[in-house]
This record gives sequence, C-alpha cells and structure tokens, in this order.
Amino acid sequence: MSDGARLLAAIEAFHRSGAFGDEDYQALRQTVAGVGRVDPVLLDGFVGLFFERHLLHDARRAELVAMSGEELVRAVRHRFRQVVAGERDNHQAWHALSAHVRDALRVLSGPARAGFPSRLEGVSGFSAVAVEEAVGAVWAQLGRRPTVKEATGELFDRYLNHPGFDPRTTSTRELPAVLIAHLDAQRLARGMLGLLSHDERSLLRAQLDGQRVEAWAQAHGVSRATAYRLLSRVKTLCRLSFDDRTSRTQLAVLDALRGQL
Repeated sequence: MSDGARLLAAIEAFHRSGAFGDEDYQALRQTVAGVGRVDPVLLDGFVGLFFERHLLHDARRAELVAMSGEELVRAVRHRFRQVVAGERDNHQAWHALSAHVRDALRVLSGPARAGFPSRLEGVSGFSAVAVEEAVGAVWAQLGRRPTVKEATGELFDRYLNHPGFDPRTTSTRELPAVLIAHLDAQRLARGMLGLLSHDERSLLRAQLDGQRVEAWAQAHGVSRATAYRLLSRVKTLCRLSFDDRTSRTQLAVLDALRGQL
C-alpha cells in the first residue's frame, strides 16, 4: 500500500467511526515529516495542531477524504506547511508585542480611561502610543497593574489571534487517544530531561540504546558505584513520572526521550 493510500485509509476510518490508532498516527506523521523544516522535537506538537485544525473540523476532513491518495498527500503537506508558518508568525508577533508592552508598563503610572484603541499597528509595525493606550485599558479592566505576560496575552487575543475554528461547534469527533498520548509524552519527556544532569541524560540515552551500565561507566571514566547511583535517580524519576500513565503513554515517552536526547 502506498503512503497516500495508507493515509487516506486512516483518515477515512477516523471520518467514518472516529477510530485512529498508532499506525494511522505514524502514517500522518511520516507524511508531514520534513515539511516546513520543523525540529523533530516539535513535530508531534505541530501534528497535533494540524489534527485539531484540519481533521477534527468536519468540513475540512470531508474535503480530504474526497481526494485520491496522491492528492491527499499534497494537500496534507500544503496545509501542514500553512499551520507551521502561521504558528511561527504568531510566535514572532508575540515577542514583538511583548517588547512594546514591557516598555509601556515602564512609563504607565495607572490605568487608562479612554478604553482600547481600534488597532495596535502603525505605519511600520506596532505603534508605541497605541500599545501604551491598550495596556492602560488592560490595567483598568483587571483593576490592577498587569504583568507583561498578562497584558501581552490579552492584547494578542484581542487584536492578533484569529483561530481558524472552534472545535466545539464544527467537530463531531474527539481527539484520538493515540494523539493525546504522543502530545502528553512530548511534554512529559521535556519535563523529565529538564530535571536530569548531563551525566544522567547520557546514561539514560545509553540505557535506551541497550548499553550496559558498566560499559557506560568505563567509557565516561566514572566508577561503577557512581554509575549505578545515577541510574537509580533516573529510574526514580521515571517511576514518578510514569505514575498513573497508560502503557501507551509510557511507550510514547520512551520514544520521545530517545528523540530529545
């Protein structure tokens, strides 16, 4: 079966019954891998975002199901590229707006009475005057001085963020368990790695690759006792992190760890 036919069968099954398993997820992931130059560590997140916007959306999903395998692959890659580009634009806009908000909070001494301006943009980007006025309006709305993050979030939602659809009103399907597991695994893996030292990360990678603890210790010039002490901490962290997680999520976390190390 070709990649296009496999992906079409997966989307047809989801369209028909809501079924979407591991093989279906891998077919979608393989189709978009390499599109938009996405960091492999971020790929599952973008796949999840694409799924929410195009496969949970009944009308958009119906459009895809009506295509042939080759047409479907081209359409999915094109739409995935748009999702990636849109998120990158949002990321850049957030940081640019955040800088203006920070400047506004430095000079403002209290809330504004004029309300929110009609727009934030000037001739060449954000208008410092408009942003300052808008931040003052956020201050008045909250009844206290907002943080940079609070004010940026409010202004971003009010002026810049235009979501493509509301899944509560356009979808008759739920997000598949396999997708939830992969997204949960990516978040969990990032959190776990943030708690490990350089040596613990190295040892974890060696263990995932099947290397013996003694061989790792010898290669890194540490004693066997030290290596097993590091391993004990890694195992404790894994045990605590895996608590109450499904077997599917646990396996997905191990794959995510291998990809992020």
